[in-house]
Amino acid sequence: MENSSNSKNSNDQKTEFKRFATKRIIVCTLLAVVGIWLFGAVLGFFEKPSQVRVAHKTDSPVEEVPSAGKAKSGISHEPSEKQGSEAAEGSGAVEGSEAAEGHEAAESPETTEGSETTEEPKATDKKRHYDKDTVGGIMTPDFIALDKALTAQEAVEHLREKHHDIKQPVHLFVVDEHGKPLGTVSMEQLMFAASDAALEDVMAGDVMSVKTGLSNEKVKNLMDRHHLQTVPVIDTTNKLVGIIKADQVIHMAQKETAKTAIHAPAHREPAEPVTHAPEPAPKAATEKPEHPLPSPHEKTAVPGHAPPPTHGLAEVAETKPRPKGVAFVEATIKPLSYELNERFYGWRVNDIIDFTDNVNNFQLGVLEVTRRTAVVLTQRISRTGTTASFDRNLERAMNWFMIKSDRYWFPSPESKYKAGLDELRKYKEKLEKGEAKFHTRPDNLIPLLMAYEDLLGSCEENLVKGKEDDGSSVSFFKADDYFFYAQGVASSMHEILEAVLEDFLITVESRRGAEVLHHAIISCHHAAEIDPLLITNSSLSGILANHRANLAAPMSHARFYINVLIKTLST
Repeated sequence: MENSSNSKNSNDQKTEFKRFATKRIIVCTLLAVVGIWLFGAVLGFFEKPSQVRVAHKTDSPVEEVPSAGKAKSGISHEPSEKQGSEAAEGSGAVEGSEAAEGHEAAESPETTEGSETTEEPKATDKKRHYDKDTVGGIMTPDFIALDKALTAQEAVEHLREKHHDIKQPVHLFVVDEHGKPLGTVSMEQLMFAASDAALEDVMAGDVMSVKTGLSNEKVKNLMDRHHLQTVPVIDTTNKLVGIIKADQVIHMAQKETAKTAIHAPAHREPAEPVTHAPEPAPKAATEKPEHPLPSPHEKTAVPGHAPPPTHGLAEVAETKPRPKGVAFVEATIKPLSYELNERFYGWRVNDIIDFTDNVNNFQLGVLEVTRRTAVVLTQRISRTGTTASFDRNLERAMNWFMIKSDRYWFPSPESKYKAGLDELRKYKEKLEKGEAKFHTRPDNLIPLLMAYEDLLGSCEENLVKGKEDDGSSVSFFKADDYFFYAQGVASSMHEILEAVLEDFLITVESRRGAEVLHHAIISCHHAAEIDPLLITNSSLSGILANHRANLAAPMSHARFYINVLIKTLST
């Protein structure tokens, strides 16, 4: 009896010890994860791209379609001196010059950048705090910002009272009570919105902003990559203090180019000896010249003199624009080419031993976007109608991309996918020579957008569903697969949509859809940038994250904006 009691006590002690050890292991594991994350954060492993910040709306996506597209290149609003001084009087709005003060000063400016005064403008005083090679050094404080709590009617009344002389379309920034930019709203949106609608419900919630310390070169690359005409500038407290315009960045780049040319050593040819020939006898005035006189538009060189010096300034040669379609084909090639040729260990989907299923599913997502793009390019964009013949290079590329991705050989998918990319490169060469067609009408673009919308809807369904088709719960491994497949789709689609904005710009802007397309690009970029250390499939109400649901949000936004763009182009 005593032995059985001792045995029972021993079993209880072992059970208690196992529970205690399990708890300790869990706690130590969580502490280790937190420690690794903190260590990585200190070293900068988990930081976003250098000082580029994206402000989002806290509620659902905007359901109203913006009635005005993005402002065209070269169209900007420069407030007058009156605007800069009177703006601080508005109770519900924050003017650009006032917002530029930040935490550094409390005085409201009385002059703007272009005004003439004997005293140095206060905007210049602000810029002296920043390096001239940074955004803060070249930004302008001339902008209009409205508080998010204002209604559409109040905002319109304020604009009529304080900014009645605005003659060109301009985007207004919506800020919170701390001056933090939340989004943008156009004047046409305000005019057609419900009078009692709050600005935070009407605004477009995806706006990219840059910090004052960002270098001019980086902001130029950012604006070129996303085709931005105006970018808000924020200080260290995330307060809107100014804006940077595309023409400012271009002007600074030209100044740097000229400066480099001035300091570059001039190449001088050795002087040739000057010989004086005897002057010919004067001819009769009625005698015709031996050679015809040059045209008034022709420049003639003075005999015996070298061309006039350029004083070190570089001559700006006119760059010939790329033919339509070149950017689109290059963007179609780039994602799959990286996976085949530059990714470590190359194409992994058909590996016999599957060690890296995350990369495998990412590559499948890239492949699916490439396939759908090649089909639309072959059947719709490169043809004038359904009766026109297919381009032979595109037809071969489309067929090669349809080879099953998990085949090992006979034929191997890698070789055929590379052959398909080579056919696309040949088609691009024909575009550059003017030997191939690339049509940019709305009816050419809409099928591509419909294919993308359908693919995004499939990804979104896999990211939000809780049950599989057979009724079982989505396992951890399947959640992992769905996540990386969707990321491959978003990454590749982001690349191609940027090329669409370049090659189809006239078509999209003519239907006022440039801003909508820009939001779709930004949403795909957000989806591609989500990079957790470990994919978790927790409950939506759980402590741990549900990364599928996190990724579903920007994917849903991209699908929404593409759907809006389809409707916009169809009208």
